[in-house]
Amino acid sequence: MGQETVKVDKRRVLKNSDAVDYIEKTLEHSLEVLGRFPKYFLIETTNICNARCVMCGIDFSKKQKAVMTDELFGRICAEISSYSDHVEKVMLYLDCEPLLDKGLAGRILQMKRGGVKKVNIASNAGLLDGAKAAEIIEAGLDEIYITLDSLQAEVYESIRRGLKFEKVYRNIVEFIRIRDELNPELAIRVQMVLQEANCGEAESFTEHWLGLLGERDQVVVQKAHNWGSTVETMKFGDEKTINDVPCIALWGTLCIHVDGQVGLCCMDTESAYPIGNVTEQSIAEVWKGQAMNEYRRRHLAGERTGIALCDGCTVWRPAKHERERLLSEA
Repeated sequence: MGQETVKVDKRRVLKNSDAVDYIEKTLEHSLEVLGRFPKYFLIETTNICNARCVMCGIDFSKKQKAVMTDELFGRICAEISSYSDHVEKVMLYLDCEPLLDKGLAGRILQMKRGGVKKVNIASNAGLLDGAKAAEIIEAGLDEIYITLDSLQAEVYESIRRGLKFEKVYRNIVEFIRIRDELNPELAIRVQMVLQEANCGEAESFTEHWLGLLGERDQVVVQKAHNWGSTVETMKFGDEKTINDVPCIALWGTLCIHVDGQVGLCCMDTESAYPIGNVTEQSIAEVWKGQAMNEYRRRHLAGERTGIALCDGCTVWRPAKHERERLLSEA
């Protein structure tokens, strides 16, 4: 009788020192440094969006439309500015289309005057006309992520419901031209979210934008994620190993909603896992607080499966990007 083949599961959940090592290598800082203050911020200056994307896990019907007050934003900006040497990037968006905030340019300028090294937004470009482009560029924007999920109008409009391909495409091309004229140092990332509807377009999408962007820019094809396991999406083969590593978001990024509420991460769209509120506490107090540290402890102990939002969440999967090209390397 032949010898029976036994399959060995080589998966290993990272815990304790191995988990710490993973976080420090991924974020390129020690836990001591990361614990002082957030390196990255997502700030929701408005909670409105002009599209209803099929892969989005945000339920906008549950949100009361709002814009962050100047007073609250000023308080946030002042504290971030006092840590300007530590903070790497401030992203002025969260569960929203940031261009719907009429005061966005002023907020960008405020952050830059406060000494923030890099101010970023992510946009669907539906509202990114020439006037708005010039306004945010002149305010000092350092970086923009623009998502265009297909170069085929029918496919794009089936994904980004409420937006028109031709308008969005023109806005992107015009933004590149205005950027080149006003501030060539501003970095543009054009990206698509890879999913069933566009899964055959990754290569052609990348090649198309290589011919239009500049050396500081980037083209990214990003795998669709499952919004904290609340949305069914295309499978990429790594779903079973997601829980094997701690999520870097808990040590890297603080997410502040329009009302000052701080959720666990960018997937906590309804602040169901409240960490604190910056209307009542300082950012530093929230970041170093008991609630955040308890979630970190559980991730370091290999217990993320016990947190419903974290269990199987693919947003910060180790191989997040299917394709990524810096044009300086093209």
